[in-house]
Amino acid sequence: MTKISVSESLARRQSIREYIQQDVQPELVMDILETAGKSPSGGNLQPWRVHALSGEVKNTLFQKTIAQAMNNPTGVDPDIPIYPSGLAEPWRSRRADCGEVMYRALEIKRDNKMGRMQQGARNLSFFDAPVGLIFTLDRSFCESQMIDLGLYVQSVMLVADEKGLATCPQASWSMWAGIVRDVLGLASNEMVMLGMALGYADPDAPVNQLNQPRVDVTEFTQLHGF
Repeated sequence: MTKISVSESLARRQSIREYIQQDVQPELVMDILETAGKSPSGGNLQPWRVHALSGEVKNTLFQKTIAQAMNNPTGVDPDIPIYPSGLAEPWRSRRADCGEVMYRALEIKRDNKMGRMQQGARNLSFFDAPVGLIFTLDRSFCESQMIDLGLYVQSVMLVADEKGLATCPQASWSMWAGIVRDVLGLASNEMVMLGMALGYADPDAPVNQLNQPRVDVTEFTQLHGF
């Protein structure tokens, strides 16, 4: 396997929404999650918990969630909001543009509401990736531990890329926390924060060729005292 740098991995990483049907061995999943466990965390709390799903369990979660999605489009017992209400500029436009880039690649026009709904529903199958990951935190934690979880999730994606796998982080799974808890038998104190698709990317799928724009570093950085 050709080794790549962290910079190269960051530059080529994308949210992959089409996967080939090739199993990911449990040993490889555990290796990725263990390596990512070297991520920093305040006070070395290592607050993250991960539930890896495949096979019948993953399919059961999909079936129970999709059965609720039509009548409960905002989710069932969500633990955290995905976006703040009244998202302001420039973030609102960035979010809208992100979706349009994807729908153009899929050739789903703005007035094709059913097509957009069907694409959105594919989140619930982890985009048919062979492995789905659910990340949780204990309710006793606060925002700092959410930062720790974000660091861990980023590490999972980069290590997966190094191993030749692709990922798609999915904040939408926090909307379905009640169903996730039911299917996986989670305690009520476990907050469902996000999910992630994990598998081998379909290199020919147009949706995997997106080029989402990034703002210039000068738009979000100020140098002080240099």
